[in-house]
Amino acid sequence: MHGSSTAKSTFSDSSFIHATAARLDSSSLEERTQSIGLDLLKSTRERRAPVLSHRTWSNKLMEWAMQDAAFKVQMFRYVDTFPTLRDSHQIHSVLQDYLSQPGVQIPPGLGVGLKAGSFVKGALAKTITANIKRMAGNFIAGCDAESALPKLERLWQEQTGFSVDLLGEACLSDEEAEAYRQRYLDLLHHLPDQVEKWREQPILESDHLGPIPRTNVSLKISSLSSQLQLTDFHGSIERLFESLRPILELAAKRNVLINFDMEQFAFKDLTLALFRHCCERIDFPASIAVQAYLRSGPDDAAQLISWAQSTKRQITVRLIKGAYWDYEVIHAEEMGWPIPVWTEKNDTDACFERMTEQFLQATPRSNSEGGIKLALGSHNVRSIARAKALLSELNLPLNAIEFQFLEGMADELRAALIESGARVRSYLPLGEMIPGMAYLVRRLLENTSNESWLRGSLSNEVSDEKLLEAPRQTKAENSPQDFGKRHHLSVSVPEIDAGRPFSTEPFRDFADAQQRSAFASAINEAKIPEVRFDATVEQADQAIRVANTSDWSERDVLERSATLLATADWFRQRRDFLAGVIIQEAGKTWQEADAEVCEAIDFCEFYAREAVPLFRGERLGDFLGELNEQRYHSAGIAAIISPWNFPLAICTGMTVASLVTGNPTLVKPSRQTPGSAALLCEALWESGVPRDALHFIPGSGSRVGAYLTHDPRIDLIGFTGSRDVGFQILQAAGQLSPEIPNAKKVICEMGGKNAIIIDSTADLDEAVSAVRHSAFGYSGQKCSACSRVIVVKDAYEPFLRRLVEATSSLTVGDPRLPNTDFGPVIDEAAAKNIRDFIQIAKQENRLELGMPTPPGLAEQIGKPVIGPHIFSAVQPDDTIAQEEIFGPVLAVMVAADFEEALSIANNSVYRLTGGVFSRTPTHLQQAKQQFRVGNLYLNRGCTGALVGRQPFGGFGHSGTGTKAGSKEYLKHFANPIACCENTMRRGFAPGLV
Repeated sequence: MHGSSTAKSTFSDSSFIHATAARLDSSSLEERTQSIGLDLLKSTRERRAPVLSHRTWSNKLMEWAMQDAAFKVQMFRYVDTFPTLRDSHQIHSVLQDYLSQPGVQIPPGLGVGLKAGSFVKGALAKTITANIKRMAGNFIAGCDAESALPKLERLWQEQTGFSVDLLGEACLSDEEAEAYRQRYLDLLHHLPDQVEKWREQPILESDHLGPIPRTNVSLKISSLSSQLQLTDFHGSIERLFESLRPILELAAKRNVLINFDMEQFAFKDLTLALFRHCCERIDFPASIAVQAYLRSGPDDAAQLISWAQSTKRQITVRLIKGAYWDYEVIHAEEMGWPIPVWTEKNDTDACFERMTEQFLQATPRSNSEGGIKLALGSHNVRSIARAKALLSELNLPLNAIEFQFLEGMADELRAALIESGARVRSYLPLGEMIPGMAYLVRRLLENTSNESWLRGSLSNEVSDEKLLEAPRQTKAENSPQDFGKRHHLSVSVPEIDAGRPFSTEPFRDFADAQQRSAFASAINEAKIPEVRFDATVEQADQAIRVANTSDWSERDVLERSATLLATADWFRQRRDFLAGVIIQEAGKTWQEADAEVCEAIDFCEFYAREAVPLFRGERLGDFLGELNEQRYHSAGIAAIISPWNFPLAICTGMTVASLVTGNPTLVKPSRQTPGSAALLCEALWESGVPRDALHFIPGSGSRVGAYLTHDPRIDLIGFTGSRDVGFQILQAAGQLSPEIPNAKKVICEMGGKNAIIIDSTADLDEAVSAVRHSAFGYSGQKCSACSRVIVVKDAYEPFLRRLVEATSSLTVGDPRLPNTDFGPVIDEAAAKNIRDFIQIAKQENRLELGMPTPPGLAEQIGKPVIGPHIFSAVQPDDTIAQEEIFGPVLAVMVAADFEEALSIANNSVYRLTGGVFSRTPTHLQQAKQQFRVGNLYLNRGCTGALVGRQPFGGFGHSGTGTKAGSKEYLKHFANPIACCENTMRRGFAPGLV
């Protein structure tokens, strides 16, 4: 063995041993940083690769990408798509498709090949294939350890250590998690034996305290479990630890350093907690990556240091800046959460230097101390120079730190550090082409970023002084929300809430321990309100009489809007409690229930703002002598008939839309979920809506519901529910006679038979996850749920296999528990209907998955449970391809090509939601034009529409109304009035000078 984590130190410099962690002399430190940096720059530039080298094409691609942002986006998207392309025709046509997008400037020479004949097309396709594979080879060591060994040994001979990582598909199932684990174990069984045969490299095999492992393996915790549930934080840690145990025990035995990579911010606390948990139970050579682009970076460092010192554990920390910046910013803005990363590169660089100092101050001085051994992951000469200057200031030797590089990047700088006697290591992933593309694109983005230090260092226009300039933390004290407000919509009324524009209510971030704990406590305490569901026809009649006397429609629109804003605040103050009621009453899981409360808040906030301009009126045109205006007036008395599957959100949306437009409103909720509707009415009454304007009538649908829909005094019906009931309401509303004063307005939102198309170029990691959630979220009991998935034949087999495996890994359980993915169906009548369709499908189609349910679960929950079912060999006219089932039953169909897939998708009388997963631009455009649905989702799931962002509603047998959550929706609840005034008097008109 070359190295041991418990070896005794051979370093005995007394000045080193007695060095302190006192505050450093900043001027001296900066002077030393500049001197070291200039030397490194000089040495690096002397090693620049020749213009004509094996990387010429890659360098040319970088040059083009840096010159044209549109070309960069489309070319990198093409590189990501490339592994799915089957032949030279596709390679050429899809490239042409990407580079013919608007605004893309095609580089000289490339355009000729794109327009050439078939022979040149074939030659171009071969050239592209060879160059992309060669470019990937710059960054990826090989498909496995055996194929990577020659490259790893060559690096070793060049005095560069290695850390290998396994690339692969996103882990969506237990089978995939186990396959990853076996690949890691295989690495640990075989790689050290080969590495031990290499010649000795003293600099690579020891640090200031003694020997260190030769073999270094990095792993991502997300690859080892398909059940990383942030709601179930501690359960996730235990599952991951059991998966990791054999890896870590073998690493201890074979003396292999295991590095825990850091992924997206959502997993940061989970990764840190898991790392500590593992280190406290198994004595293995341990390392963890920490990201400086996170605002929490210094605190994360401090916590790791404190833990390591208190436990006397020596660990390596790989300090990096971070590779998911774009994702973190976009995701945080999408969710309405604080942005977790620094939004200026300068801030990240400054944080990196601050954390470098933190970790070096915590470097152990002997083997009896706990602390941090720093591995600095950076290609920035300034950052590296700062670290070397800190070593000197702290009286630490050069081998107290390791410098790490991504293979294929900053080779010249790496060579300069090796020459200086530094210990250097390259990070190399192992894997196949398809999963390797995401890694490759991230590396290409880093190389071509406008703020990239590497880009600046290769430019003659950037001075040494600029490259080595000290970064200054410009926004350290500012709110992370200061960066951008793109998730805000332009709906803003000065009189409402100080003009704050509308933005969707942020979901609970269950990665946050405080939010997780508060939610758990609240839902445990939540109780469903007792509602006697026995309102009579006589009570409904009395409610109509009282509503007819209300002056609600005469109230100023600002007053009506204010009640909605107050209701939104009422919901916020009781948010987790309301989610708890939904969980108990409707059987939703944590995240589904939380999302529903957010949607209810959004409806209140959005419609409060939209109603004001609607009722103020607008001028039409600008003609002298004539004033044309349009304004709206309330439609009359409204009956709201709401469903059980969104007992709070949909009931809220329809009810507050009716109220804010001035309509006295009667609410009749579904018999399965009256408690949520009762809480809505309580909130509205407490927020200022008078009781003569809002009536809660929890009666039966066949009696009270039917009475409301037929009564001539009801001017407006808002309904969401099944197609059959919707058709009955439309028919009843159409029964007019001269004595009926008003033709009823009906907003009728019904069901769907929604399809998602999987193209041959689809990203299957994303597609499988999205289809699983769209089909089986809330047990398939959403009108927007995916019930058909149509797969182009080239992708059919791998998609179906992964979908079945991913779905079988879901946890079927009690929705009150944090680890439950899949809960009950609403009642026994619904369960019988679903079971009947399952039996039909078993006769007509092939059952791929029928998940069993845990014994006694239905009795524990008090509702029936039917596990997810997936059927294949489904033809377009088969029963489960046509009938709305409203449960966890998914039909998987195959299409010869994208055009046939579109034809199958449109073969339904329902027109609600649909989705397409494709990385072919023309196919996405074709879907926009030809996929006949109300809500079309491209490269994402087909559920989860957000108010104001994805207004929701369909046509055909899916509905008659304008989209809920849109600017137009309120117009259903009001009557437009156009007024034309002749403003000319005796030949004079206002505005004529």
